[in-house]
Amino acid sequence: MKIPKELKWRATGKTLGQGGQGTVVEVTDSTQDDATPCALKALAKNRPRSAYERFVNEIEVIRQLNHPSIIQIIDHSEPDADFHYYVMELVSDARSLKKYLNSNKNPYFQNSLKSLKLFEQIVEVIKACGEIGIVHRDLSPSNILTHSEDSIKIIDFGLCQIDNSQTITLIDEGVGTQNYMAPECESGAEGKITSMSDLYSAGKLLWSAISNQNAFSREAPVFDLKSMKSIFPDLPDTWHLHHIFEKTIRVDPEDRWENADEALEVCKKVQNLITGNYQPLELIKTVCPLCGLGNPEPFSMSRMVFENNPDIQTFQCSYCGYMFSLNYRTGVETLNKRKELD
Repeated sequence: MKIPKELKWRATGKTLGQGGQGTVVEVTDSTQDDATPCALKALAKNRPRSAYERFVNEIEVIRQLNHPSIIQIIDHSEPDADFHYYVMELVSDARSLKKYLNSNKNPYFQNSLKSLKLFEQIVEVIKACGEIGIVHRDLSPSNILTHSEDSIKIIDFGLCQIDNSQTITLIDEGVGTQNYMAPECESGAEGKITSMSDLYSAGKLLWSAISNQNAFSREAPVFDLKSMKSIFPDLPDTWHLHHIFEKTIRVDPEDRWENADEALEVCKKVQNLITGNYQPLELIKTVCPLCGLGNPEPFSMSRMVFENNPDIQTFQCSYCGYMFSLNYRTGVETLNKRKELD
């Protein structure tokens, strides 16, 4: 890629990314001494008209979104220019989530709270986009940059959808990243694409971050063979993430949260479950819900109170003496329903 001489941007020789639609290189401002390096993304030559329209669309969208977790544009080409580009901030210590997956350097692996923080930041971006009628449509590990202090930057709005505007999709590529895009974003799907589509992707990203694996296809596995309990049988704090997955990774958008605010509210509740050392439902009968040390043992005197309801069981902790009653059938039914989700 050659940058026109009339532009003030000069390539440093470092390529940051490359694909079929364009290249991203590190540049500096030739008009400034000791200029801070930036990233220049240029559209490849001889691309179809739709590619040009999508590139211009991406520039306009990012310019509208002023959010700390969204990459910011510093300079860009005019619509009638021969060389189409935009220059964005370059976060020196940033690394895509994609590069962390399947490695021993993934900071989110087995870490519930850190992974929830990542999810929360992604949802904050979804909320900001939704407020001006934008759906990203391609939230994937390669488009999530992580950097110092667990902060993120979301990039690549080339596939985004804008309310009341024509959606631009290239014929030779899919709408989103396989296994991360919502079913309604797949080729040939007719479902309406909304912020709920991005929430689906956010759920898959949370699963990938904490499991250190690439996302699975479809939805049912997260509630069975790829559930947190199955992957991390010795880390019960991760099991609380089910409350996130059951409202994001679902086939039917109606089974997901309606908006980002609902997701953020539950995210806080799940964080409290973990920091408060609350036991997941699966362990209620095996670990004392008060002290977390003793074993709940059946309390025979409970029949004097609940003799007409055999489903209610009463326990007393062998360590602290705490007594509690529960309708065990309700808990079993809830756990069984989880395995049937899709």
